[in-house]
Amino acid sequence: MTRRTAALVYTASLVVGCATPEWIYEKPGVLPAKLDHDMAICRKEAADPRVVALPGSDRVDRTLFNRCMERKGYTARIVEKPR
Repeated sequence: MTRRTAALVYTASLVVGCATPEWIYEKPGVLPAKLDHDMAICRKEAADPRVVALPGSDRVDRTLFNRCMERKGYTARIVEKPR
């Protein structure tokens, strides 16, 4: 393996390692404003000050948050998003 190939493999592994999960909440016919409203309610319900979060991210218990959203009729799924 050449140095260039090794460097490309290393860089690719770093990029994959930096991917962050992004949660998607879907509900047929829901308007964006309603989704935002429901997420705000669930964010308050699932707030957890013990969760360590990066700046700009939520400090919520994801399990509680997903349960709340599912009670409201949403389907939760996760996708990997590169940083």
